[in-house]
Amino acid sequence: MAGVAVAVWVTPSYPQAVAGPTLEVGGYLRSISGVQDLGYDSPLAERRFAFNGEVFRLKWTATLSEHVRLTAHNRVQLQLSSTPQMFGSGIAGFGVSVVPGRTVSLETTLLEEERFRVWHDLDRVAIDVYTGAVDLTFGRQAVSWGISTLFPIADLWAQFSPFELDTEERRGIDAARALVYPVQGLELDVVLADRGTLRDLSGGARATVDLPWADVYVAAGKFWRQVIGLAGLSAVTGNWKLRGEVALPWEIDAAEVRPIRATVGADRLGAKFLLSIEYHHNGLGATDASDYVATLQSAQLQRGETYFVGRHYLGALGSYQPGVRLALSVSALGNLQDPSVAFFPAASYDMGQSTRLSLGALLGAGEAPLLFPPDPELRSEFGAYGRLGYVTVSVYF
Repeated sequence: MAGVAVAVWVTPSYPQAVAGPTLEVGGYLRSISGVQDLGYDSPLAERRFAFNGEVFRLKWTATLSEHVRLTAHNRVQLQLSSTPQMFGSGIAGFGVSVVPGRTVSLETTLLEEERFRVWHDLDRVAIDVYTGAVDLTFGRQAVSWGISTLFPIADLWAQFSPFELDTEERRGIDAARALVYPVQGLELDVVLADRGTLRDLSGGARATVDLPWADVYVAAGKFWRQVIGLAGLSAVTGNWKLRGEVALPWEIDAAEVRPIRATVGADRLGAKFLLSIEYHHNGLGATDASDYVATLQSAQLQRGETYFVGRHYLGALGSYQPGVRLALSVSALGNLQDPSVAFFPAASYDMGQSTRLSLGALLGAGEAPLLFPPDPELRSEFGAYGRLGYVTVSVYF
């Protein structure tokens, strides 16, 4: 599922003083194999297909001094599909999150065939500079804003698709970032980010306040061709955490305010059991299913600003950890105007030796699309996702 971004005040962490430069190397290898049934006939692809994905990420961290640190991540990926029509174009599965816009890709294709591709890229290349007044990061880095779990609206830098199977690391963006802690309980976060073109150059600032009763943030910035104001609040009461956030966009080219996006949610906190519930209003979505096809072609969905085509959603996530090795979870995302639902049951087991085995599925329920010409129609959102089952093996080092 999508990564969780939490807006809380944190104490700045500096590299520990060292006698000389040090180098740390770590990473992981993840193998994902799955089978998908579209659940309907399509003129563009076979109804059933299998896929495999391999991700090898090597993480380098060089601490040059107590004030300077270098980070680089080599990432080698492999994708294999049984049908060439579906290769690299799935809406659910492995590698479906939109890659952030980058002027310099730093990607090299090692091998490419009709159903098979292997490539390497540098997903982190950054230098951290820690001073007494500000922490600076320059280069390709991970940046996350927001407090929503199932329907994030503030992760405008690089967002996970909610239908992504590999959520180990958020994709890096090319940016300059400054974190400032002027007083106790206040964090200022300023980001200037490359979006692939000078026209879409983006930047924003966020202030997060740690109050006795809640964490509050306000933010604003230029994101692509929009000016967006953001605000969020989370508060703990008893065993529940209540939270909400809102985004108000102003379109620069059209010189008009766009409909708001908002998410409100609640989390039931516990040592073994966690329950999250969220309602989401998606101002970028269509108000009727007849407009879904056009919405899928919008700039917002193409660049990963949102992954949903409707307006009103309800979601829930429950997880249970009966022991130290086994973890069970199930989540559901529902489009209220179709209606349609996507279920995500999953189980993972810690096998020891830094190895984890996971089993999961994506089960879509709703009216199937009509994809045959002359008038293809997407009659429900999650009814188009079909059924997908997968197994994942992850090895960490």
